Amino acid sequence: MQNLIQFIEGKTNKKINFFEYNNQNISKNQNIVTFNDKTYVIEFIEDITIDNIKGYFYIFYQQDCEVDNLKGILYNLYDNIKLFLYENLLILNSDYKLDINFHTPEIIESETYRNTYIVDLGEIYDIDILKSRVSIFNEIPKEFLINNTFFKNYITLKDLVIYKFIYFIKHDKSFYDLIDFESIKTMDINLLNTGICFIENDQNISKTSSSLFLHRNTLIYRLDKIKEILNLDLKNFKDALIFYLTIKSYINFK
Repeated sequence: MQNLIQFIEGKTNKKINFFEYNNQNISKNQNIVTFNDKTYVIEFIEDITIDNIKGYFYIFYQQDCEVDNLKGILYNLYDNIKLFLYENLLILNSDYKLDINFHTPEIIESETYRNTYIVDLGEIYDIDILKSRVSIFNEIPKEFLINNTFFKNYITLKDLVIYKFIYFIKHDKSFYDLIDFESIKTMDINLLNTGICFIENDQNISKTSSSLFLHRNTLIYRLDKIKEILNLDLKNFKDALIFYLTIKSYINFK
């Protein structure tokens, strides 16, 4: 296959991507070819650099990623997109916001049989901001990303903001002197996760009960127990903020 790619690049004097054709839509810089009874897409690589593109950006991350295969799937899912590698990550760029959400990783995983993480970097027109946001994601140890419950497979900017907060907390010894971590260590993990879930469900009793399959009275009992042990009323904004950042840091970095 590599010899074929070199042959085509030599004949056309252009760099190409080469991946299997799966009935995806073909853009103007792509052509379909048949080789050894298989159909492929030849994509002529445009002179794309990170400094000359703007719009909406998404990172697609897989361990041991087969880049050409993943590219083929994304070209099949979305029209008029640009895909490029930056800092060893596959980045998708579009002029408009795409229908990418927490269901999208499941779609890609069904095709690639690999855990897939998507980071929605938002709309960016300042390339330095793009580089900074990609850098923040690259700071996250990949074993933390894969083996931890902090991140879901669809990651938003808000998730990255919270990660940075709890990362700073972990490395600030003086913060630990402000919090009663000895009491936290005595608490059941399910009790702590109940508090986290309550906050993530907008401090709504009904939503949290449904999410955890808990009776309303059981949930209220657990919230009262948290207040009793930590003196933090999770229905109060400041108390909820302190609990959320503290317990997220404790659970994910302990």
